[in-house]
Amino acid sequence: MKNFFIILIFLICSFCYSQRPLTGEKIFKKQYPVEQINKLTNASLLISNTLNEDIILTLRDGGRHYITHVYVRAFQEFEIEDLPVGHFVYQYHNLKRYYESPERIPIGLNEQGYIDFFFSGGATKIIGFEITKEEFFKE
Repeated sequence: MKNFFIILIFLICSFCYSQRPLTGEKIFKKQYPVEQINKLTNASLLISNTLNEDIILTLRDGGRHYITHVYVRAFQEFEIEDLPVGHFVYQYHNLKRYYESPERIPIGLNEQGYIDFFFSGGATKIIGFEITKEEFFKE
């Protein structure tokens, strides 16, 4: 009987833990086209999430065509590798609202870009402007 309770507790903990995606997962694979990669450029983007909430980041090129997306848990980092070269716009979803960056991130050959998600002392929300769900999932 003791073993039954240990197994039951283990299964409940496993189930609760597995409901939240891991950093780096592509949770919207079915809603987006194939991601764009280029193994020859040696270009990457490091995403640092210092917020106390998980985010989903979508990366788009200058024409707003889909490149890739990634789930990043609170207080974690993730590096997107094998990116094409260009100027990228990022959109992010904090599991409540959808936002788009007001700036573009340039990434060249053999370079690593960097995005840091943080709340500034006087900010009431994440930097960027709010977009619709349709704009976020646009192919």
